[in-house]
Amino acid sequence: MAKSILIPKQLQRFRLMLEQSAMEYMRCMPNTKTTNLMNSKLGGMPYLPKGATHPRDATGEYMLLLAQINFSEDSFPSPFPTKGVLQFFISSWSYEQTLKTGNILPQNYFKIRYFPITVTHEMIEDFTYLQGVSMHQFPFKKELSLSFSREIEPVSATDYRLNEYIPPNLVEQFTQTEQQRFSDIYFHYFSSADHKMGGYPYFIDEDIRATTVSLRKYDTLLLQIVSDDEMGIMWGDSGVLKFFINHDQLEKRDFSDVLLYMEDY
Repeated sequence: MAKSILIPKQLQRFRLMLEQSAMEYMRCMPNTKTTNLMNSKLGGMPYLPKGATHPRDATGEYMLLLAQINFSEDSFPSPFPTKGVLQFFISSWSYEQTLKTGNILPQNYFKIRYFPITVTHEMIEDFTYLQGVSMHQFPFKKELSLSFSREIEPVSATDYRLNEYIPPNLVEQFTQTEQQRFSDIYFHYFSSADHKMGGYPYFIDEDIRATTVSLRKYDTLLLQIVSDDEMGIMWGDSGVLKFFINHDQLEKRDFSDVLLYMEDY
């Protein structure tokens, strides 16, 4: 593990349980540094080797690059790749589509693409064909570079698996003895409301996997982007975008089945 978990005094009685739930993740830190086509970034222009096509959505419109991760720039925890470039594209119509489909975006309005091997001598550099694509509801208006920090965290306050690690009867005992709601204390320290890859997700409402068993196969957080005033990142009304994938599929570098769940207030 990268680091030990910092557990506040109020939650020390749950230390063993929280340590059992611990997972490593990559914290993603956006900044305003200039990027090139190969760099990790939010927004901007993608790495596209010549011969590759730019993804289009269900309407035939070009999608926009939401995020690009170059795994050679840092050491990512397993089961993430150790090399190559992973890209997340979304449609400019994605916000309207999530309003129609209960926050789950249909896969023909986003695209995950992975290049296990990259070339720098033959890349597409002319993206004038994107000039007509609307940026009106895109979560950020300018390109942001990404840097990374490898961290460790216990199960998050809104992940459905919290009840598996800390039983409801212990939660009730805590509330009675501390005269404070366990959920309030736990959310304060472990909301997981960060830009990240891996680890546990943050939900505004509730973890949809709690009531929809068929979605539990999406057990790995591939990427989470939260609204961030400081960096000019805003999805709808202070929303969050989460990409989930099955652990085994990620190990196989198979990105054909990914769940994109979007929430806002």
